[in-house]
Amino acid sequence: MADKLSGHTWNSPGPQETTGVMSLAWLQKFGYVEYMVILGIVLYSVVFIFPLLLSFYYSLTDLNPLYSATHFIGLDNYRDMLEDTRFGTSLVVTIKMGIFIALGANIGGLVVALLLNHRGAFYSSLRTIFFIPQVLSAVIVSFIWSIILTDRGILNTVLVNMGLRETRIAWLGDPHLAVGSLITVVTWQLIGFCTVIYLAALQGIPKDYYDAAKIDGANRRQQFQHITFPLISPGITINVTLLLIMVFKLYDQVAVLTNGGPGGATETLSYYIIRLGFTANQTGYASALAVILFLTIAAASGIVVTSLRRREVEF
Repeated sequence: MADKLSGHTWNSPGPQETTGVMSLAWLQKFGYVEYMVILGIVLYSVVFIFPLLLSFYYSLTDLNPLYSATHFIGLDNYRDMLEDTRFGTSLVVTIKMGIFIALGANIGGLVVALLLNHRGAFYSSLRTIFFIPQVLSAVIVSFIWSIILTDRGILNTVLVNMGLRETRIAWLGDPHLAVGSLITVVTWQLIGFCTVIYLAALQGIPKDYYDAAKIDGANRRQQFQHITFPLISPGITINVTLLLIMVFKLYDQVAVLTNGGPGGATETLSYYIIRLGFTANQTGYASALAVILFLTIAAASGIVVTSLRRREVEF
């Protein structure tokens, strides 16, 4: 088509070019924030949604990486769970450890936070020291504790040399002591995490509340009961929820310290799933257990958050 003013000719865009221009115009409508949201949705789908759907699909098959053929077996893997005593035992062990670790780490973290809730370089240094275990890898922490808790470890050596014990204690060899030892190690590492959350909650409480309470004649116990504890309730909700999720996924400490033993006494559900999937090559059945673990974590977290948020106090 000729341009009457310049004498040049130009071709009208074809269907493909028109589509490209429209697509470009559509993309130009988005700003920086919209692009970041789209990128986040894509990454979340790739990292979480797709693996979750793939795990659910594998849970309906007899997938085994050693065999090329994979068959769809429906809900057979889920039916097998009802007869799997190891699954029931590992679930009970996980719940038991979750309760004790959540209680121990929250109580310890709150006590430490109350002690460190002061200004000054000395208290800042102590906060850093208490948070170091949380920064360290769980594998490194477990290796350190294995040196302490073995039969010829530091703890037994100190007890025997001080005359407190005549024989060495099998901290990781006795079923009951192994569970307690594992709970102690995980609790010790998570206290720093709880301390940081509680410190943030404590420092957010206005000092005017305490000044008014002192004028009314309230002692320290009454101030903690009626001011501190109610106002740090959001921190309690966060800590309990996150700790339960961490414990349900507990694997590293179990693998390094006890390997699930003795006699399966410390075998958590996550450890059992990974052992089935990567050692026994029962990928289909392990995927079914992983789906149940995901649903259990989601249900437990929902119940805990709903229950604890009812007692939260806003200021």
